[in-house]
Amino acid sequence: MSTRMIPIIVVGARGRMGTALIREVMDSDDLTLGSCVDRSGGPGIGQDAGRLAGRPDLGVLVDDELHPRRGNVVVDFSLPKATANNVDACVEAGVPLIIGTTGLSEEDEQLLAAAGEHIPVVYAANFSVGVTLLLQLAGTAAAALGPDWEAEIFELHHRHKRDSPSGTALRIGQAVAEATDRVFSEVAVTDRASLGKVRTRPEIGAVGLRGGTSVGEHTLMFLGEGERIELIHRASDRGIFARGALRAARWAAEAEPGLYDMFDVLGL
Repeated sequence: MSTRMIPIIVVGARGRMGTALIREVMDSDDLTLGSCVDRSGGPGIGQDAGRLAGRPDLGVLVDDELHPRRGNVVVDFSLPKATANNVDACVEAGVPLIIGTTGLSEEDEQLLAAAGEHIPVVYAANFSVGVTLLLQLAGTAAAALGPDWEAEIFELHHRHKRDSPSGTALRIGQAVAEATDRVFSEVAVTDRASLGKVRTRPEIGAVGLRGGTSVGEHTLMFLGEGERIELIHRASDRGIFARGALRAARWAAEAEPGLYDMFDVLGL
């Protein structure tokens, strides 16, 4: 890996992840804050990024337009409606894109795949190193246990999270489905109350709860006859996601064009 300072452009700077990213960059020895971007009309536009993150002024002001320069890495945790424009800007400038925006449509994901033909793109529903390992374990356990074990996923997040179940919960379900030759979209159940029938064995349930200030909790349960296995990940500090995303940024700065995920970043 190169020892050069890598300029990071934070998109969605006023959000919880945005401010966490700013703090982590400020505390890093090999990263520097290139610029910060947030939506037009937001109250933080023009504010110093350091002050926005509860730190001393940096001399980097929050802008409402993304203008990446070659040599930078864009880290985007904004909203789905901004994804297309952000992807286009990164492809045009030839800079790597790290994207953790949740709730993306199939069309958005196709844009990311197309962008991967020109630039490195790392896309993950969750940038936690621990969650990445949980996904690996989910597939390994599902394949070993076989079709006689049923899978259910529970997740809890703070009251402000919009999508439910979380993107991470859905990715866990996909990992279980792929390991057992199922198509997740065909067996996923996210609202069991509306079905009015007993559970069938191929189903993979996923339920999301919202409230309080929980950064994120995910529990994958495998239920067999007379026994249960649980794989649990609890996040108590939003900084774990920022640190994972910046680990991906360091990796992408040296990577060839392609669409990647955290498994690639961690070499799993």
